[in-house]
Amino acid sequence: MTDATQWVPPGPGPWQQDSAHTPVSQTAIMQEVYPSGFNRGFTETFARYGVLLDRLAMGVVNGFTYHQPQPFDMPGPDGPMASDELEAEFGRRLGVATEVLDTRLWRQDLHDWDTEWKPRAIARHRELAAAPLADLDDASLIEHLVAVADHVSEMVYQHHRFNMAAVFPVGDFALHASEWTGRPPHSLLDVLGGYSPVSATLPDEMTAAVEAIRASDSARDLVVGTGDPAQRLAELRVAEPAVDDYLATVDCRLIEGFDLVNRTLREQPEIVLGKLAAGLVAEPEQARSRSDELAAQVRNEVPAEHRASYDELLGDARANYRLRDERGIYSEITAMGILRLTMLELGRRAHERGHIDDPEHILDATLDEAAASLSGAGPTATDLSGRGERRRALSAAGPPRHLGPPPPPPPSDELPPPLARLMSATGFMIEAILGQLDAAAGDASVVVGIPASQGSYEGTARLIHDTGDLLDLEDGEIVVVAATGEAFNSVLHLVGAIVTDHGSHACHAAIVSREMGIPAVVGTVDATTRIQPGDRIRVDGTKGEVVVLS
Repeated sequence: MTDATQWVPPGPGPWQQDSAHTPVSQTAIMQEVYPSGFNRGFTETFARYGVLLDRLAMGVVNGFTYHQPQPFDMPGPDGPMASDELEAEFGRRLGVATEVLDTRLWRQDLHDWDTEWKPRAIARHRELAAAPLADLDDASLIEHLVAVADHVSEMVYQHHRFNMAAVFPVGDFALHASEWTGRPPHSLLDVLGGYSPVSATLPDEMTAAVEAIRASDSARDLVVGTGDPAQRLAELRVAEPAVDDYLATVDCRLIEGFDLVNRTLREQPEIVLGKLAAGLVAEPEQARSRSDELAAQVRNEVPAEHRASYDELLGDARANYRLRDERGIYSEITAMGILRLTMLELGRRAHERGHIDDPEHILDATLDEAAASLSGAGPTATDLSGRGERRRALSAAGPPRHLGPPPPPPPSDELPPPLARLMSATGFMIEAILGQLDAAAGDASVVVGIPASQGSYEGTARLIHDTGDLLDLEDGEIVVVAATGEAFNSVLHLVGAIVTDHGSHACHAAIVSREMGIPAVVGTVDATTRIQPGDRIRVDGTKGEVVVLS
């Protein structure tokens, strides 16, 4: 990156960078396919729940995604709404919000997710992943590429269509329980530990595979033994059909992040074996036992006249909590992995034909350019490699946290109770997912962040720069990383605590920490540069502080 890089807001008004999901500059294809599905999904989920926002808009600047909450009364191309139009639209949304709360729409959404949307997505993932990429002729490969890219956009939409079902019941519980008990609302998220199995070391989808391995000494030896990981995993798939069936669902998933440059589970068999090994020693009931004990303590602090409501709100929050991670894992994270593998096949062919210098350079092409690269009509090898260098330089330098003018203060007008309830819970959870400190805090000996999972732990810092570093993790070490992804689930049983640069109370690192009952401090901005490998540190997940002891 050069000093000439321009940071122009993607539209009028204030914009905030989404460091929780995209802390690095994205590839060209992600900039093509992601925003449309994101904006479509947010628009629909807010409309279905009567939220006073049209959407949480996404724009892209230098490959970084920025968000802007856009209120329903935001002036459109034809100017602002007339006063009677505003009044009518406000009334309509109030009616929708009232009906949502009366019918508890999030329960129906969860049912639809489990019975329709998730199974349909898994089936389509398997269908696309089964394509024999190396055997397709060029025309068929390009046709497959287009189909997969369309699928990615549809899966991004699917993810965000269920945003309100995922966040409202959780935020609604936290705010009500905080009002009744005086506890900070974010601390009450700890009662949800153990209720998002997909985020822990033994997700439901892996249970049958783990049980089969436990029943076979030879299978267990393949998982925890030595030798080439790819060969061991291949033998395991043949020996245990349950393992093969599990991998048919998961092996195309990106190991971390939301971009094509991140590898899939298929490409790192050692991570797959690590996940299976972690599942063998997992004790998922411990997480629920901890959170059930805390939930009972909190309940005792709730006034007697509100305890029935507390029970109902907690039940809904726990039921829908898993949607926070399931939406991504069963939607675009898998679809993007399939797209990556398809692009790499195009890159392999273009490289063999002398059109590009490295098969992975194709990942910096647009969809049309990738297709054209097979005939040599795409970008030059120098152009593609230069794009990758610039993307990495932008990522290393980092983007501004905010673009445009400062955000306006929240409206002071009181809202009718249904809208106030919806807007408060939604706002709390959006900040819990997307927030972090705007600037690093603390000093040379204390790193300040956001308290994400309570408790205190002292140990040795292990800095994780890529997933390969996870293989060197030793029992009890503290993971210090920019952000966590699914690959971390393979080593969580070894981790003493987690510290991240990005994220807030409901980010992936916070969720998996609560699942494992380990302390976590997230959203520190720059812990990975202030903490050195091998430092002795103490992580206080209750205060949100990391003390560098030596």
